[in-house]
Amino acid sequence: MYQHLERPEPLFGHIFGDLEGFLVTFTAEQARFKRPDARPNELDDIRQRSWPYPDKAEESAEYLISQAQAERDAYFCVHLFREPGNRRAANAAAKVRTLWLDEDGGHFPEDGPQPTAIIMSSRERRHLYWRLTQAVAIEWAVAMNRRLAAWAGGDTGKAGAASVLRPAGTANYKRHPQVDLVGGRITGSGPWEPEVIDQAVPELEEPPSSRTKEPYVGPEVDLAPYLEASEVLGELSDGLGTKYAIVCPWVHEHSGGDRSGTRVGQRTNGALWFHCDHEHCQGRTWRDFRRAVRPIRTFTVNPPGFTGTNLKVKVRYDR
Repeated sequence: MYQHLERPEPLFGHIFGDLEGFLVTFTAEQARFKRPDARPNELDDIRQRSWPYPDKAEESAEYLISQAQAERDAYFCVHLFREPGNRRAANAAAKVRTLWLDEDGGHFPEDGPQPTAIIMSSRERRHLYWRLTQAVAIEWAVAMNRRLAAWAGGDTGKAGAASVLRPAGTANYKRHPQVDLVGGRITGSGPWEPEVIDQAVPELEEPPSSRTKEPYVGPEVDLAPYLEASEVLGELSDGLGTKYAIVCPWVHEHSGGDRSGTRVGQRTNGALWFHCDHEHCQGRTWRDFRRAVRPIRTFTVNPPGFTGTNLKVKVRYDR
């Protein structure tokens, strides 16, 4: 349902849903208000506070509005934290309900998944949000935020787990004496299935150093047995070969058992690969994946002269 956003609380509800934790607010004064030689957008008198969410949602919203009325730029962290007092990534809550993007000077493609909320941080700049049908691991969300930002030509630096953005109902003093009021809307789109977002948003381009520079000369290996031994969520488009979204064999190690963010595939030159966005799986390769999966194939054999029931032989693949 379409809804204008004129205060922070409806945006908080849209982003956080039924999650609990600590909401962090961040406010500051433009340094050039008191020091004409200050750098553009240099901030002074920085104040950071933590609020139990959802219990103090309204109180935190009133605080942000009052700070804006006192000619201070006001921000909030776009996900919750486990403990009060800091907004370090290591303190981030394990789950989020919403993805985010600071378009900065870019623009999100019109043919992409439409955002569920849009905040006008100034006359020409937008912050976009995608509410999901279920909570996902913060690691997966950060990786997806980077893909969204890269696709839009936006600020990839705001994709991380310590990012702050502007809430509705405040004001932007960057271009003072021009003051931009911050407002927005719930668009009525979505919510989105994480798998749909994962398939719709292009992968980040691999750095040149990580690409296969020479033709693959390893043993020919069939991907199919490994797919049969995994839970396949769907095939994904890939110009370099075949790619599938699967449930990670280490899903029990993911925060909250999140099933998204894992892919496996085969390049056109025959090379096999595995990647999982989750922090626990960083550094795991195809070799680790094949050891974890070790597919089993069953064959029926009929030895000469044998008259009994058909024999079934199970073969476990080691590579």
